[in-house]
Amino acid sequence: MEHYLILGLIAVALTLFALEMARPDVVAIGVMLVLLLSGTVNLQEGFSGFSSPAVITVVAMFILSSGLVRTGVADYLAGSIIRLGGGHPVLLTLVVMITVGLMSAFMNNIGAVAILLPTMFVIAQKSNYPVTKLLIPLSFGSLLGGLMTLIGTPPNLLCSMALEEAGFRGFRMFDFLPTGAAVMITGALYMALAGRFLIPARPESPSLTQQYHLEGYLTEVLVPEKSPLIGKSLAQSDSLKEMELTVLRLRRAREPQKSFVPSPTTVLEEGDRLVVEGNIEPLLKRKDAGPLRIYAETKFDDASLTGEGVQLAEVAVAPNATLLGNSINQGHLRRRYNVLVLALRRRGRSIRQRFTSVPLAVGDVLLVQGSPEAVGEMARSHDFLVAKRLEHATRDARRAPLTLAIMALAVASAATGLVHISVAGWLGVLLMAVTGCVRVQDMYHQVEWRVVFLIACMMPLGIAMNDQHTGTARWLAEQVTRWTGDYGPLVVLASLFLFTTLVTEVMSNAAAAVLLAPIGVAIAVGLGLEPYPFLMAIAIGASTTFLTPIGHQANVLVYGVGNYRFADFPRVGLLLNLLVFGVTMVVVPIVWPFTPLAVP
Repeated sequence: MEHYLILGLIAVALTLFALEMARPDVVAIGVMLVLLLSGTVNLQEGFSGFSSPAVITVVAMFILSSGLVRTGVADYLAGSIIRLGGGHPVLLTLVVMITVGLMSAFMNNIGAVAILLPTMFVIAQKSNYPVTKLLIPLSFGSLLGGLMTLIGTPPNLLCSMALEEAGFRGFRMFDFLPTGAAVMITGALYMALAGRFLIPARPESPSLTQQYHLEGYLTEVLVPEKSPLIGKSLAQSDSLKEMELTVLRLRRAREPQKSFVPSPTTVLEEGDRLVVEGNIEPLLKRKDAGPLRIYAETKFDDASLTGEGVQLAEVAVAPNATLLGNSINQGHLRRRYNVLVLALRRRGRSIRQRFTSVPLAVGDVLLVQGSPEAVGEMARSHDFLVAKRLEHATRDARRAPLTLAIMALAVASAATGLVHISVAGWLGVLLMAVTGCVRVQDMYHQVEWRVVFLIACMMPLGIAMNDQHTGTARWLAEQVTRWTGDYGPLVVLASLFLFTTLVTEVMSNAAAAVLLAPIGVAIAVGLGLEPYPFLMAIAIGASTTFLTPIGHQANVLVYGVGNYRFADFPRVGLLLNLLVFGVTMVVVPIVWPFTPLAVP
């Protein structure tokens, strides 16, 4: 009966992950609470994920990554793409994937993508190469590069921890390098020689107003004689609020040749002509009796919304943004950045009506209007990535060599076994904080706490499945062995890889590793073999998230900014998945042979 409780809980969690009915970290918290309330795990076991060395190490890696960003190390690697890539598509694709892969081997994947994202638009412009053909390789390269080291991606750490909890030696720092490099090289060659042809070179309209289909939502209106709006500021104009109209530009009757972006304190005058955004049906119903009258049927374009000191820009919501879960109104974007948000695009679909009340998510793209200084301020913030503008925060380049030395010390300490990887990570954090490579006040903002809570709250599920509790892991292992064991360990290895890959398309790769790593260990023990090849296959499978744009935050980010369609990802990713599967089936048994368990 306990098996069915665990399996039912897994099924519900998978469904919620797939349908996105709730945030993944909230689903994980629910899983943890069900296990606690049902008595399946005790209080200490239920919250043990928050003290797990793997979770502690993940937190340290986020902070160490921020040090590489703040001191300009990551920017230097980004700039090398422009110097080395040239204008040749094959070389450019290879350099993009190798650069982001090397970065992802020592920092979190989504951070590497976020740093290089603005660079892709500059490269595309300079090389006259479609940016759509660079963004998917950027995301896929970050996922593949994370497979080369123990700290490259959370599933690697989680699989290592599962080995240690089962009494085996965990993976060392560069145990992943032979298999990870083989997969990385295969993926880069595929994307450079074949995959890039499967990515549509979808030309973007040069006009942002056309890209976001704003034409039908822009209207020029007139403040007529005796209008109740005369003498009132925009902030005091209740009629505009009632009709949910946003004033984008204003032209005075006394200066018809000039227009400007009004502020909330701008006082309206008789004869003012306003370019407004919103639903004009209330204006049409009131006709000539309302406080505003439709002035003309104007053909609007970017020039209508820009002028001296005003520009349009696309900004993407960053992975570690403080605004996640808040709407544009709740985030007070106009007051914080002095910009107007004109539209929101999510997963290729533009949202115009009531979009200011929609909770923001990673990868959402906003069309904003503001001064170059205001857009620059957004580019320097941690909340947004200005996609078509290469402008980074001020970097402390003087500390770049020191940051590299500290990172090398942490990696070497863990690689040689001098200290545990969690200790090495926090030693690096302490040294970076003391030396000013990272600012203490910024450290906590750099951690993706949703990922941390997701991993920590899913860990009790792995505990609940062990032999000291429900034994579900062993029971599942016996079922898998019964169906595939007679065909040899290679078939079992293939089955684990394929199942992990499919599960990862609908749930976090970290959650997939937490769920499947204990099962992989149990299957290996049931076969009388050491678990290393099986856990390696699970780690690789958890990072081959190429079939959907929602399987990993790196995909989500480029999906929104690149204006891709959902089908673009399986078109490019299916063959890559198959190639990675083939390489894994060949390389893993060579590097990690099927070795019988030592008899105690």
